[in-house]
Amino acid sequence: MTWDARQLGEQTGRTILITGANSGIGLEAARDLVGRGACVVLAVRDTAKGEQARARLHGPGSASVVELDLADLDQVRRCAQRLRDEHESLAALVCNAGIMGGPLQLSAQGFERQMATNHLGHAALVTALWPLLHTSAGRVVLVSSIAARSGGLTAATTRDELVAPVPYRPQQVYADTKQANLLFARELHRRGAVAGSPVTTVAVHPGVSSTNLFRRTVQGNGLSLLAPVASLLSRVALQSAAAGAQPTLRGLHSSTPGGSYVGPTRLGQSRGRPELVDLPATATDPATAARLWELTEQVLDTPLPV
Repeated sequence: MTWDARQLGEQTGRTILITGANSGIGLEAARDLVGRGACVVLAVRDTAKGEQARARLHGPGSASVVELDLADLDQVRRCAQRLRDEHESLAALVCNAGIMGGPLQLSAQGFERQMATNHLGHAALVTALWPLLHTSAGRVVLVSSIAARSGGLTAATTRDELVAPVPYRPQQVYADTKQANLLFARELHRRGAVAGSPVTTVAVHPGVSSTNLFRRTVQGNGLSLLAPVASLLSRVALQSAAAGAQPTLRGLHSSTPGGSYVGPTRLGQSRGRPELVDLPATATDPATAARLWELTEQVLDTPLPV
């Protein structure tokens, strides 16, 4: 049977953290969940924009804003500590935030910024919030992309290739970060199952949706004059952010099994209703997943949660 968002039901009493929730898919997921009664925490880099987004969310639930720059591991730790202080449990963590393309930039710790934001920061956040997730038998939903099909990480990838790639090819690095999301989800699920963890891990992708990510990428590549045209074309040609949020909502539903991958199935998985889909070949090698896990622990200088 085709899944419908109505199956998600009420979320009263559940606290759900969404990274990058001030716009796009994260905001649409938050809007839906607040409407179902959830307490949604919007984890955002710009808290002013986060508060503007929070003011647009209405329903029986509630929303709050917390500052989080995933490209700064010190801030990830501070954010996680605040959340542990303010909450006794966490029903779900949606790792949604991401950046794509643009010129080479470095994170606060000196790592390539796309990988730092899209993978390393989320891995650190999952680790720091694991006690809250464990307490409530929560869910981790990692938002990947169809770009993961082009990821180039392998079992032989080195630390420098992960965090300081030379030459720097922005679109390839982005694909690598999205592959990393899937590999991390796979390994987190596998290790959690071995350890008997009550936490469920699911990966999703939104298809090709009209969000600010594309517009920011155009601007980041020095094509600011084309940004208005690109924004208009994306709204016409791509599915809406609300449609792109449907896989995330299905990922949160208890009927979606741990270790699964959710995405649209029409037009090369670019649009359509959220269904269980196969992982791309780039995310199926256990040795590559284990290698990424090892490198991530090295870079973060801390054991991952299971």
